[in-house]
Amino acid sequence: MPPCLLLTRPRAAAEAFAQSIRAAGWRGEVLVAPLMRIAHLPLAEADLEGAATLIATSRHAIEALARATGRRDMRLWVVGPGTAAAAQAEGFEKLQVAGGDAQALLRDIAQAGARGPFLHLCGAHVAADIAGSLRRHDHEARAQIVYRQDALPLSSAAKARIRAGGDLLCPVFSPRSGRLLAAELSALDMSRARLHMVSISPNADAATAHLRGFSRRIAARPDNAHMTVEIIACQAKLEPVEKPS
Repeated sequence: MPPCLLLTRPRAAAEAFAQSIRAAGWRGEVLVAPLMRIAHLPLAEADLEGAATLIATSRHAIEALARATGRRDMRLWVVGPGTAAAAQAEGFEKLQVAGGDAQALLRDIAQAGARGPFLHLCGAHVAADIAGSLRRHDHEARAQIVYRQDALPLSSAAKARIRAGGDLLCPVFSPRSGRLLAAELSALDMSRARLHMVSISPNADAATAHLRGFSRRIAARPDNAHMTVEIIACQAKLEPVEKPS
């Protein structure tokens, strides 16, 4: 059977990625099985007072900001092109786009000479303490949680598909989603499955590195475009195995 793409991102992000990966040339099954659900938390315009520069590291933070205020003229740093696209769609004007992950964001802020006070709008689970790092470099900075990433169990359809066997590609878009996926896989009979992990960063890859018997790929840059490149390359490698000689 052709390889199956198992998408475990929150549903809206997974469905958007499913659409884009099909347009990029994915020909196999796509199974959306979220391991997290986004729960937005209150954010008021008053919470933004005193911040000279806002930082957003996900489109969920952009959504929270857009709901909290009608202003679109504040200075805003975003982690990468996906978050930038979400900010542009909401009408934010003064954007600085970093290199795709927390380390690149902190480096780019330093190189640009950006000044605070900074306010990082973030989720309850973060890959890096950006506000803390800024404070350690003598900036005034704080973080505000504007959404939760509530864990979900792997769907029965996904479990059944894994037990059925064959090649499954598992994109890992964050360290936490990798840990959740690894915990679910550890409880399953995977004797018939051949899993192929495609991770957005080395940190995301490390979350599943203790699992044995999987092929692994890491995107050249931490964004959807480079994840797509790796997934399509993995498909090209796997499909000849399924074709008659």
